[in-house]
Amino acid sequence: MSLGLIVFLICFFFNLIIGFPIAFNLIFSSIIYLILGGYPISIAVQRIFCASSLISLLTIPFFVLMGQILLRGGVLKLLVNFVNAFVGHIKGALAIVAVLTCLFMGAIVGLAVAEAASLGSLLIPIMKKERYSPAFSAAVMTAASLLGPIMPPSVLMIMYAVAVGRTSVAGLFAAAVVPAFLIAFAQIFVILRRSKIENYPSYSKVDWPHKLDAFKKAIPVLLLPVFLLGLIFGKVCSVNEAAFLGSLYALVITFKKLQMKDYIEILKETAVTSGLIILLVAAGTITSWVIVNERVVYMLTNSLTQLPAWLFLLLLNVFLLINGMFMDDGASAIVWGPIIAPIAWALGIDPLQIGAIVCINLVIGLSTPPFGIVLFVTGPIAGVRIEDIFVEELPLIGVTIGVLLLVTYIPSLTLFLPRLLGY
Repeated sequence: MSLGLIVFLICFFFNLIIGFPIAFNLIFSSIIYLILGGYPISIAVQRIFCASSLISLLTIPFFVLMGQILLRGGVLKLLVNFVNAFVGHIKGALAIVAVLTCLFMGAIVGLAVAEAASLGSLLIPIMKKERYSPAFSAAVMTAASLLGPIMPPSVLMIMYAVAVGRTSVAGLFAAAVVPAFLIAFAQIFVILRRSKIENYPSYSKVDWPHKLDAFKKAIPVLLLPVFLLGLIFGKVCSVNEAAFLGSLYALVITFKKLQMKDYIEILKETAVTSGLIILLVAAGTITSWVIVNERVVYMLTNSLTQLPAWLFLLLLNVFLLINGMFMDDGASAIVWGPIIAPIAWALGIDPLQIGAIVCINLVIGLSTPPFGIVLFVTGPIAGVRIEDIFVEELPLIGVTIGVLLLVTYIPSLTLFLPRLLGY
């Protein structure tokens, strides 16, 4: 290990501990490495420019734009009313509505924080009024919002695919569909058991005319993921083109509900969010150059490929779950993806399966203390401490990790749909 790599690691982890923004941390630490190694700093500039010019990154601002349009276009209530019409008569109905709405929204928004903030602001106050404990209300919303980055289209999966290469974005989307539904059903199972114990309320059963009315009003929103994923999985167009068409679709169905000031805020949020994500991806390419230059992957591959695949996957899950407590999902995908993926490929693990495993692991980290960002969103909304939310959330996270283990050791759960669709 060279002096430059040692200093790079010291700088990176020190800046991580003090809370230095991760994108600038990667750039700063990499430049220190270049200076110590006697390499031209222009390498950093070239890598950032080339990464920022990748055509595949066009997907990100379009998906973010689509999500922002729908969040401000008032579609949340339509989705909530639709789901509530069909499951409102079950005990713990509101908590179940939160999970199922997050599942639908995941196919539209793709960002956990956006789901937690928007849907949490709507449902958590209602749940508190309906006698749900504030901590449990926030815990349900926190765990359910994890479905956002898992259910395609997922910004995290785009970042991972760009960072590691050799992985189809559309194929990775397809690989995540079954795990997303399994996680949703597992969380609902926990909610049903808790609701029975706590005797959480239900609503009177809605007759079919009212169900059909709620369905008709929600049709434009429900058709969006069908339209979007149909274009991608049907190979009618590329992911980039589908993201653009999805944004146009979102504009059409929300046109009458948005004012000029809303469009300004939408564009502002889209620019800020997309800019941060693309900067992170670009910064990660400099770090990738450092890793390649130091032959880190080669050294790790030589040692770790001696392990059985099942043991490597177990150690990987443990490492990523711990990592998720301290680093956000996007940064982790950029930093660790290019290291983990080649080792997994050398062990014969399918690129789509390892991609799904890594992304689900990193998403779980969004809900675990001390730095789980979703907890910092739902906590203030519910008016409770993060540690109280986490205690209530443990069973929900437990079953989510259980699904992760199924995905890890039963490859068909992730590979069945991609193979069916030709990926």
